[in-house]
Amino acid sequence: MIGRIAESLYWLGRYMERIENHARLIDVAYHMQANHMGQDLHPWTELIDTFGVPNELLLKNPIDSESNVMQLLVFSRDYSNSIISCLVSARNDAQSVRERVPSELWEAINGFYLWMKDETAQAMLHYPHSFFQKIKEQTALYQGIIESTMLRGQEWHILESGKYIERAENTLRILKVIISEHKRTVDFDNCLALLKSVSGFEAYRKCQTSPLTIERMIEFMILNAIFPRSTRFALNHLNNHLHSLFHANIAASKTIQRVMRLTGRMHAQLAYMEIPEIIESGIISFLIEEISVCNTIGQAIETIFNTKEVSVLPF
Repeated sequence: MIGRIAESLYWLGRYMERIENHARLIDVAYHMQANHMGQDLHPWTELIDTFGVPNELLLKNPIDSESNVMQLLVFSRDYSNSIISCLVSARNDAQSVRERVPSELWEAINGFYLWMKDETAQAMLHYPHSFFQKIKEQTALYQGIIESTMLRGQEWHILESGKYIERAENTLRILKVIISEHKRTVDFDNCLALLKSVSGFEAYRKCQTSPLTIERMIEFMILNAIFPRSTRFALNHLNNHLHSLFHANIAASKTIQRVMRLTGRMHAQLAYMEIPEIIESGIISFLIEEISVCNTIGQAIETIFNTKEVSVLPF
């Protein structure tokens, strides 16, 4: 029972962050279409790679049109990583922990689901930007309710842990897919789209006055300490939340200490790393390694929130 509560809170944080990330990616892909009119389904193929759609699912759901791509990535109930599937899972998790979160939070998530369950791919194609803007507004409402109304107790730390591990990994995955596709020849339009996918263009311009290049973009999206969607920023906050859970004795000390060591080591590496080191070691190799570490951290966090490891969470 107690393990279920902790696990539901953790995945609620991950699913809501994933929904926002997906909406941002797809919205930016629409803006990129003008640059790829003669290149088949590009940039939709990049989206499929970023989402990590299994090959067996692609065989059953051909992506030969924009409508089919949207049906799969946004509205498919068969694909566990689609936006609607993530929202259903987030709603189920929120419902199971309603006594642990503000009532406004449940109402916001439930209202979000009630709006989206009646939407269709065909209808969405008539107003794609407004549709994804609505999703981003709903996730912003969710984040705002947590920020302004939720007690800074164990429940909050677990929610935020889910959010930040999801955010750290997502930024790395976006970079890997785009750079793998274009190698080192990522042009200005793709760099701009990447920054917009994490709402980072304006922030980048405030930090950098030099021309936009792939090296500077990687430095900003991975190594920047004050940009909220950089990998380093996300890992720093994840580490802080794990420390708070450790001091609250929520889990067996050996288990959570291992996770804290993994997170702290990765954050320290990024904090003292410089972009020439990444270039020298190979950008793709570096991104693959960091994604693997994020996966390890995520799996280790999951082991904390099982029935045997988690202690009673007081109200």
